[in-house]
Amino acid sequence: MQIELTTNYKGKCLIAVPGMRDDVFSNTVVYITEHNSVSGAIGVIINKSLPDSKPAISTNFDFSKYTKEWSDIPFYFGGPVELSSGFVLHDSAPDADELVLTGDRRKIHQLASSGSVKPWILTAGYCLWDSFQLEREIRHNTWLIVDSSPQHFFQEIHPQDRYREALKLAGVKNIATFDFSGAGNA
Repeated sequence: MQIELTTNYKGKCLIAVPGMRDDVFSNTVVYITEHNSVSGAIGVIINKSLPDSKPAISTNFDFSKYTKEWSDIPFYFGGPVELSSGFVLHDSAPDADELVLTGDRRKIHQLASSGSVKPWILTAGYCLWDSFQLEREIRHNTWLIVDSSPQHFFQEIHPQDRYREALKLAGVKNIATFDFSGAGNA
């Protein structure tokens, strides 16, 4: 079976199908920051906050140089790739809806110093899918997809409630009675 990239999931949220048996991705909401047929997909988990242990990844960031908005950024488990490095999910530009994931120390310092874009979360790690891996997982009903803005989740929903809220946005009102066969293919 040949899989083609007919849908670009960049800017969308993935919701782990209830009952997923994966220690990392069970009950997660993942925001996709990049997606194409050559590189695959990159995203960050947006509902697994961590205790404020930023010093553990401070080799990438010097928080004392940043504005309060940047130094008070909430800390999350972003995914299993490069766990010892820090990444910032931030607006791509002022007043932009698109979010970007940045891990380059100099770029983060430049953004934080200028105060030109809003930071949303700091993550330890990120998620990575090989070319067409995400499409296969969606075809096999591993993920539900919602087109909702992640800013909605950050501004209005507590991290512990984001998975439940994302399921509602995907049309899942009652997990016990929802038919998930084919849900990821919508």
